[in-house]
Order: sequence, then C-alpha cells, then structure tokens
Amino acid sequence: MRICFGRSPGAVVIVAMVCCAPAVVYADESARGRFDEQAAGAQSGIHGILAVGVAAEPEFEGAAEYLPIPQAYAHITAFGLGLEIEGPEARLNLRPHSAFQFGPAVEYRMGRDNVANDVIDRLEAIDGAFEAGGFVTYQFKSLMAQSDVFEISAELMADVSGVHEGVIGKVRAGYWVAPRERLRVGLETEVGFATDDYMSTYFGVSEAGSIRSGLATYTAEGGLKDIGVQATMTYQLTDRWGLVGRASYTRLLGDAANSPIVQDEGSADQFRGGVGLSFKF
Repeated sequence: MRICFGRSPGAVVIVAMVCCAPAVVYADESARGRFDEQAAGAQSGIHGILAVGVAAEPEFEGAAEYLPIPQAYAHITAFGLGLEIEGPEARLNLRPHSAFQFGPAVEYRMGRDNVANDVIDRLEAIDGAFEAGGFVTYQFKSLMAQSDVFEISAELMADVSGVHEGVIGKVRAGYWVAPRERLRVGLETEVGFATDDYMSTYFGVSEAGSIRSGLATYTAEGGLKDIGVQATMTYQLTDRWGLVGRASYTRLLGDAANSPIVQDEGSADQFRGGVGLSFKF
C-alpha cells in the first residue's frame, strides 16, 4: 500500500466541493442515524447534521496508491423531506420518517487521469462521470435493543454523461446501536455489481492502451464487482458537537479483480478511512 501526498490537487478540491464520499465517512451519524429524529417525532422544521473531516482512499478504483482528501457530509430534514449528501452522492429521501424510504439520487464519479502510477497513466484518460438513479430502504428498529436500527437498502445508478454509459448497483445491510448514551457504533456490508459498459471503461485494456502501457489487452464483462464491510463509531462531545470515524474494506471480485490494471499495477483490496467533527442543529 502506497500513500501519495500532494498528487492531483484538482481532484482533491473537486471532491471537497462535491462532498464525498464515498464518501464514505459519515453515513452512520445520520442514522443511518435518522432514528433520533424519528423517535422525537420530528415532522416539521429544519434540522440535521453537518460534518467535516479528512479521509484517505484509493486514487482510483483498483489503485494501490492512496490520497488524503477533505470530506464533508450533510443530512438535512425539512418539510417532510430528507436531503443527504455523502461523498460525491446526494439523495433526496421522500419518506425520511417512515420505515420504508425511497427517492432519487445523483452522483459524481471521479475520472482517471494524471495518476501516480506511470503504467496506468499511459492508458486512455477517463473523464468524471455524472450518474442518476434512485434508492429504496427499509428500517427495522428496536430489534435487540431500544436504540438499535437494522437497515436493508438497494441503489441503482446509470451514467447520464456518456462517460461509461453503464449501470451500477449496490445492495446493503447495516446495523447500528448505541451501547452508551453518547456512543453509537455501526457495521455495514454491501455487494456491488455493474454492467459491461462500466466494467470495460474502468477495468478493460484496449489494444492502443496495451501498446502504450505494456499491459495485456483485457475485456471486462459485467456482473458482481465487489463486496465490502464498513465500521463506524460516533461520540457526542456535547448535545451538538461530536466526533465520527469510519473504516471500510472492499474486495474487488470477478473481472474487476482479474483486470491487469488491478492484478499487475493495483490491488483488489481497497481500504478507506476517515475522522471528522460533526454538528447537530
């Protein structure tokens, strides 16, 4: 595992502005933390959680190099709707106070260009992609403890920018519990899949790319893409201010793991982690 500092500063700024994710670092604090609001019966007014911090994640999907990036998270509930921004993804929850929740989602997927790995950098550049789709979620509360939440969800996103022209999806399950008054811990697992177009864009090697990079030509087909697990811990310092940390591990599978981009120059083991400061209002 190699850590790259000071590389691709433009990408860092974009992620900071959009957020990222992930990306990834603050999902549990919202409830995925939403049961605080539900338990209080908050159906009106404007309230939510904001968080900022720093994280490390792979430079691109399948990379062995890691980048430090700023992170920001927001979950705001107002007028019976929930706006949730996690990493480069934004969701509008149309039923934030119900067990069954759903809504539209948009996401910005970072491109691959000017990367630290010289071999991968010789492949065709990939622009950033805009994706749109939706999600469904069902929550079960107080299964084994009064404070716990078990959640299952599914998400489907399609490229609308003509970059990879594919469809990707995830199925998740997560459990959150508050063992102490100010402490909350959570564990999530997810499975990801993608279509041929997505896989060939990010994991395929064309003949021209093979000549420039020295990697073998490779055609990646759609199917199961990865499986992952994430652990989150939040601690409320006061009624409004808190600390949050998250660590995750994702294992690339199938044609993604078998790509020479991953096998020869990258890693199928993808780690992410971050810490931050949260504020409730």
